[in-house]
Amino acid sequence: MVNSQLSEIPLQGLSQETWKSKYRLTDKNGTPIDGDLDATFRRVARAIAEVEQDPEVRPQWAARFYWALKHGAIPAGRILSNAGAGEHKPATSTINCTVSGTIEDSMESILEHVKEAGLTLRAGCGVGYEFSTL
Repeated sequence: MVNSQLSEIPLQGLSQETWKSKYRLTDKNGTPIDGDLDATFRRVARAIAEVEQDPEVRPQWAARFYWALKHGAIPAGRILSNAGAGEHKPATSTINCTVSGTIEDSMESILEHVKEAGLTLRAGCGVGYEFSTL
């Protein structure tokens, strides 16, 4: 089992504001769903544990993930923002950044990748490009 003797890491004021503006789950009207950072950590831990095939082990994994979050393990931003948030944030992703495929030197290829980028950005992901073929 994990060491429960470690103390929690306190959240600084700027960190609190960043959580409120970027990672705290809210409904479509901006009303907070996550009451505090602890609620965000619990939401994320439960969502990450959901990938376990055996439903009986999910609570144990959720507890471990929650412990890790409370003791300084901070996942990528899209995970913190979107994991377990599907009801309020449909069509979002837990992937921070994707890499575009090869862009051929043609208008058709360029426009196809622009469309792909738009869909990716709408889901909350970033996009990396490699332009050496242009």
